[in-house]
Amino acid sequence: MNRLKLLAVSCIFFAACTSGQTSKERTMTSSSAAGSGFISNDSANKMISSYLNSISGSNDTNLHAIIFDADSLRLMLNNDTQGRITSLKIMLAHTLPYINSGGQGQNCGYKSGQLTLIIAGYGSNADYIFYPATQVLNNGMPCPTSCPTSGTASNDLLPN
Repeated sequence: MNRLKLLAVSCIFFAACTSGQTSKERTMTSSSAAGSGFISNDSANKMISSYLNSISGSNDTNLHAIIFDADSLRLMLNNDTQGRITSLKIMLAHTLPYINSGGQGQNCGYKSGQLTLIIAGYGSNADYIFYPATQVLNNGMPCPTSCPTSGTASNDLLPN
């Protein structure tokens, strides 16, 4: 289960960080399944390695990944009481403990436990769809700190 979480979050996070490309360009560079938005493990590893090399050094407290509970994400995506979610907006944010300890508005860099992702869904009309009620998904666990310690998901890169 932890492997699935790490893989899902890594794919979501790095797909969201594809700046400078239109949706059509991203689709054209993705897998053979037209419009799937998926990329190969090789491409993902190249992107992950580039990021990890950019933050490398003696300080290993920089954020490598954020792990989300797949069941919570499934619940959000499968609930259509307020409409069908067609897209996810993944937003970088400070964690509440970081804000409440005096970090509001302060650059935290890439520190694990200080930076998180907020996931909100929206429909084809580009209006947010909340589930439940007025909530969005943020029970992400930072890695390092809450990383899997065994299995292939314990590695920063995906297996080929």
